Amino acid sequence: MEKTRLLVVDDAPEMAQFLKLALESQGHQVAVAYDAREGLRLAHQFRPEAILLDIMMPGMDGWQMLSHLREFSDVPVIMLTALDSTENKVQGLDLGADDYVTKPFDLDELHARVRAALRRATMAAANQTVEMLSFDQGRLRIDLAAHKVSANGMDVSLTPIEQKLLLYLAINAGRVLTYNQILENVWGPGYEDSETNLKVYVRRLRKKIEPDPARPRYVLTQWGIGYYMDKV
Repeated sequence: MEKTRLLVVDDAPEMAQFLKLALESQGHQVAVAYDAREGLRLAHQFRPEAILLDIMMPGMDGWQMLSHLREFSDVPVIMLTALDSTENKVQGLDLGADDYVTKPFDLDELHARVRAALRRATMAAANQTVEMLSFDQGRLRIDLAAHKVSANGMDVSLTPIEQKLLLYLAINAGRVLTYNQILENVWGPGYEDSETNLKVYVRRLRKKIEPDPARPRYVLTQWGIGYYMDKV
């Protein structure tokens, strides 16, 4: 069986080698870069299926590398950092990070997050050819080809924005999306400060698809960060 390719980018040699050995013990093939520029080069050449990226590095830091990376790749990125504030998590997610692990971390948790990131990437690739997304054992169904939505067997009438919002959340199921990410991808550039408007649309969407909008089952809130849907 072909090994999953992972890239570790960390300027601390001890940490980088520790991660390399830990990930190789799980059967992965691991490349290591000790700075962001080398990380970008390996992202091109090694074509990793997920990247573990440290933030605090001299020269080009992890934020800058992630920004450059997203110009040519949507590979899952797990940020590794000692910075544990909500603002830093939001910044990483806004730039396109898929997850965020705070140092010091538990190895079992790290392995679980790597597996989850790889599963989401596989699911996203599959969704490009799948015509139907189903949640909660089929109670919520999204027909991508026909642009139709049904909840509990009944067709749901959505406005174009509501439909686009639901589709964006559904395709990224399992991943927390920040307010700015949703606004930029659903409404477009220039709407990044329209968080209140987004919350209004989420309430409207929940009223149409949720069995109990006060206790949502599908469109879930990550307080202070954004929204997400659980995996299909």
